[in-house]
This record gives sequence, structure tokens and C-alpha cells, in this order.
Amino acid sequence: MSTIVKADATGAVVLPAEFCRAAGVVPGADLVAEIQDGRIVLERPRRPIWERIAALTADAPPEEIAKLPPGGAAEIDQYLYGTPKRSE
Repeated sequence: MSTIVKADATGAVVLPAEFCRAAGVVPGADLVAEIQDGRIVLERPRRPIWERIAALTADAPPEEIAKLPPGGAAEIDQYLYGTPKRSE
């Protein structure tokens, strides 16, 4: 499926609703536009990494969360290589 779209004076482009539906995009939804190899590529916006991590850990039991290192990644070298902790 292809269609011709025009950019207005501000550069805004509106895709036809049937074009959106064929791509599985709700008409009126926000999309991210990137230039890749001289082409405009549209993608759905990605959730930030912290939201994805929160969703993955949302149903973790509190006792498992309590086992995580208190410094998180701040002391990764200490956890991996046994180097002295930076903050005590």
C-alpha cells in the first residue's frame, strides 16, 4: 500500500486514517520520525527504560526486591570484580 502525502508550510504531515489502520496505528497517535539512510522512518514511541524496568519488577515480591544491592549499579565494579566500594 502506498500513498502520497504533503508536508504543510511547517513540515507537518497527516497520514490518511486508512493508511494508519493498515499499519496498526490508531489515527491521531503520536509517532517518532527518524531519518535513516536518507528516508523518513516512522515508529511508535518507545517507553523510557525506567518505565520498562518498573513494569518488569511490578509483581516481584518485596522480599526479592529487598535482596537487590542497595547501591544498584553505582557499585557494579565491587559486585563483579571485588574492587573496593566507592561509597561507604
